[in-house]
Amino acid sequence: MSKLIDDAKAPCGSPVYSLLTLISLLLLACAAAAQSTAYNQAVLADLPVAFWDVNATGATEPDLSGYGNTGTYVGGTPTHSTLPNGNSVSVFNGSSQYLTIPSNASFSIPRTGNLTWEAWIQPSTLQFPNNLSGYVDYLGKCVEYSPSCEWEARMYNLTNKAKRPNRLSAYVFNPGAGLGSGAYWQPVSGLFSAGEWLHVVGEYTINSTPAGCSTTYPGYISIWVNGVQWNMSYHTPTGCMSQYKIKPQANNSPLNIGTVSLDSWFQGAIGKVAIYNYLLTPSQIVNHYTVMTGKQPTGSCTNTCTF
Repeated sequence: MSKLIDDAKAPCGSPVYSLLTLISLLLLACAAAAQSTAYNQAVLADLPVAFWDVNATGATEPDLSGYGNTGTYVGGTPTHSTLPNGNSVSVFNGSSQYLTIPSNASFSIPRTGNLTWEAWIQPSTLQFPNNLSGYVDYLGKCVEYSPSCEWEARMYNLTNKAKRPNRLSAYVFNPGAGLGSGAYWQPVSGLFSAGEWLHVVGEYTINSTPAGCSTTYPGYISIWVNGVQWNMSYHTPTGCMSQYKIKPQANNSPLNIGTVSLDSWFQGAIGKVAIYNYLLTPSQIVNHYTVMTGKQPTGSCTNTCTF
């Protein structure tokens, strides 16, 4: 027994100490590796039609779903940031850098009548310098506006003329662009901070129509942030496809990440972007958030939102 105690107290250079240290480091490495792969496994288990790490290690970005939707980086090679699970992802400079993926019918709402997009974003500023009327579009299919606009994800500046401080929105358009119908997640004052990771999910359907929306233009939009869903009942007709008479159509616009129409630019990190041809369930969305962060969602979203 005394020999074991003596070994445990041996100097750092001793074989016993080195072996114990090595075992400890290996266990830590295995735990870190398991955490870093668990998120991708959770997403892939939910069968996305496209999934990108958005981790620039070269000129192109592979589609982890296996469907071959390879992206290409434009405007230079992004730097990197680290997600809550330790994975590396790209940081876009907010002026010229983006990832572009050729159009695919599976990225369009009419393919199945449903579409979900999902992304982790880390804005490096709350006041984007290269904005469009106080907001930036960071993900979507609307590169030339008319005649091939479809949908997009948007974040507003902290200060903007529309008085929508740091609002996160999911929009959908007719092919000619113009006014789009959307859902929005309006944070309470001071909720977001620069450098904070946000899990954003946008969902579109034309297969069902809630009360308060016209069936002439069927469907609705929903948005989640950090596992907290907006409450459409506080905002109808916002959230209805019928609000601006939207009938989504599939077009040939590429899917862009970091910008959409090359006239506003997201400054910060974007990672783990996935597209699904169905509506993720609340349990799936919460699971993705929890697997990434190790936390359960908290908060609520009525007129304004918190977590």
